[in-house]
Amino acid sequence: MLNFKARTYWLISLILFILAIGFVILCIYSPTGSNTVFIVLMTIDLILMTFAIQIAIQKSIKYKPKPISYIEKKYESSIDFDEALKANGFELRNRHIGRSYIKIENKNAYKVVIINDSDKYFDNVEEEKDEKLASKLDSCNSFTGLEIFINPNDEIKEKIVDFSILGGRVYYTAIMKNDTDEYICKNYIEPVDKQADNYNKLLNILGLNEKTE
Repeated sequence: MLNFKARTYWLISLILFILAIGFVILCIYSPTGSNTVFIVLMTIDLILMTFAIQIAIQKSIKYKPKPISYIEKKYESSIDFDEALKANGFELRNRHIGRSYIKIENKNAYKVVIINDSDKYFDNVEEEKDEKLASKLDSCNSFTGLEIFINPNDEIKEKIVDFSILGGRVYYTAIMKNDTDEYICKNYIEPVDKQADNYNKLLNILGLNEKTE
């Protein structure tokens, strides 16, 4: 299919329509012996006109998705995340993408992952599973997670809005550090009930204070 603009296909359709009228007139007024030729030409013309109109309609109707509006929040912190997490009883587990900290308290699970090298984030690496930890997490009533990208690359900056999750027992989100040492959540979802308390507790541990304009 030739990749013309919609208006070109509409013009072709108009020309073919005019030709179709001409062939009808020729069929009526031409000698009987030449009718067959004009009927064949008219049939081909109508087929081509049908295709041209269909393509013109497809090119004229363009789907414009509605832009999604995200809530953005900015935070600042002056403390060392690793030291703060260790001081509050979080267990360090070194993973392929960075340093993962876990703490389970009163059936509430907290997880913080600090990622320095964003280029490794989407690598498909299978890591050793901790069956005991998995069992403990399954018995928890809530799970609050936060991923912190220290040096986000362009891919992370584009996709980080998809990292926020709000579920029955799960609240998970991500923030990234910018050039002015702010931490930005590009898609803030308001936590509810107990999740709000747990998330605010996690922010307090990390010394992350919301910035107001």
